[in-house]
Amino acid sequence: MARIAVSIVCLWLIGQSLAGEVVRIATYNVRNYLEVDRWSDGRYRKNFPKPEAEKEAARKVLVSVRPDVVVLQEMGVGPYLSELQADLKEEGLDLPYQYVAKGFDADRHVALLSRFEPAEIFTHTDMEFKYFEEIIPVKRGMLEVVFQTRGLKWKVFGLHLKSKWSDYDEDPISDNRRRSEALACRKKILDLQKEDDLPFLVLGDFNDSKSSASVRLLQFRGKTEVAAAVECTDSRGERWTHYYDKEDEYRRVDYILKSPDFPASILGDKGHIHDGAESLVASDHRLVWVDLEWGGEE
Repeated sequence: MARIAVSIVCLWLIGQSLAGEVVRIATYNVRNYLEVDRWSDGRYRKNFPKPEAEKEAARKVLVSVRPDVVVLQEMGVGPYLSELQADLKEEGLDLPYQYVAKGFDADRHVALLSRFEPAEIFTHTDMEFKYFEEIIPVKRGMLEVVFQTRGLKWKVFGLHLKSKWSDYDEDPISDNRRRSEALACRKKILDLQKEDDLPFLVLGDFNDSKSSASVRLLQFRGKTEVAAAVECTDSRGERWTHYYDKEDEYRRVDYILKSPDFPASILGDKGHIHDGAESLVASDHRLVWVDLEWGGEE
């Protein structure tokens, strides 16, 4: 009997090795998880935190998807990320590693929650470009996180490109500024690849459509592919990730891009968009995720 038990254990261990490992990566704009002037309960309130109903809905989205790593946009500094992290743990989703990338936007930041300890983590704020007569930075910087899975290092770049709101009549929906931000981020990504040549994902809220210059620039440099957009759909086959209430408009602005040499395959050959009832209570964006399958040992 002892020999049989040992054999079963050995077969199980071999099976686990051959089966590989699945890592779930998500991007989620949580819409103003901070104090900001906003309408709440029929009143306009100054410096008011994200309403509890929205926070609860955002947690339901995250707990239902259960990402291993999630890059967040529109997260405040200070206690906000810690609050979300603690509330998620209480509800059964433990993501013990956190980080806020502090860019030049004083209020809204790109942030990270992760089940895995990052091998390295950086905020890049040195990306600048000429905009009309000024030299300005990429507003929210760029998050870079290095992980290691099954002995292989890989990285995630987290972005939140400029919204369509603008101060300039010459650039009424910030197309030029957003395109310049994308170009600056792409240059930084390619410069970093010259140093370590690690496979990578680029994900976040790009604030633009699939065929826009800013989204294309993050995928190609000339005819050379930088990273390919992962096709993502919800349970009904729909691709929109953002609802613009003012114009009653649905559009895809949140993306996951994958470098050509990425060593993990995409489980099911596509990503996913959360479409539960709580999605549009939590945020004007829907959470997007992909399952990465890392092969077992040969």
